[in-house]
Amino acid sequence: MAIGKGQDWGYDGYLPDDAPVALSDAEAASLVGGPHGVIGVAAGDLARTLGIKVPYDRTTPKHLVPIDAIQIELDDGSSHTCLAHAVLGNLVAHQHSAALMNAAFIGRRNIAPRAHPGDGKVDVVTLGLRLGDRIKAWQRMVTGTHVPHPDIDVVRSAAGRVELPQRHKVRIDGQLCGRSRTMTFQVIPEAIVVAVS
Repeated sequence: MAIGKGQDWGYDGYLPDDAPVALSDAEAASLVGGPHGVIGVAAGDLARTLGIKVPYDRTTPKHLVPIDAIQIELDDGSSHTCLAHAVLGNLVAHQHSAALMNAAFIGRRNIAPRAHPGDGKVDVVTLGLRLGDRIKAWQRMVTGTHVPHPDIDVVRSAAGRVELPQRHKVRIDGQLCGRSRTMTFQVIPEAIVVAVS
């Protein structure tokens, strides 16, 4: 069940001795549906969003939080599991681009300041900016002050489809996954539990 406004999120516990600790968003996503119900995340944009301390200490008490995943299908029919974000196009180089954000950050940029990885929704950020505005928005993304903007649309949804005028590269959790005009998505609530230090 997704967290609601004003509710506590997660519970106290420990990272099991045999639980893996992912060193990237893509590695964490590869563990969804696997034998481990609880994992550690020591690096990446999901870790930054969760405020995980570095270096990650697996022995200290943890707060265990259920994290949503995003199931994504591209227009070639390929299916991908995502934990942090999926980007269609290049947010600074292309006039039209889009990002599905479960985490708030991509690198040091706060793309979706209100994104929450346990609320049962994804923040769909769609940009349609001319060059000058793209550069300004890119600079402001460091602090998350690029929104609101009339040509940046942010919609929160549990499922949907993003479509751009032309095919672009798709990066899912930082990994290149091909080219597409579309991303069809569905949130998988509480897909895995992350031990936050």
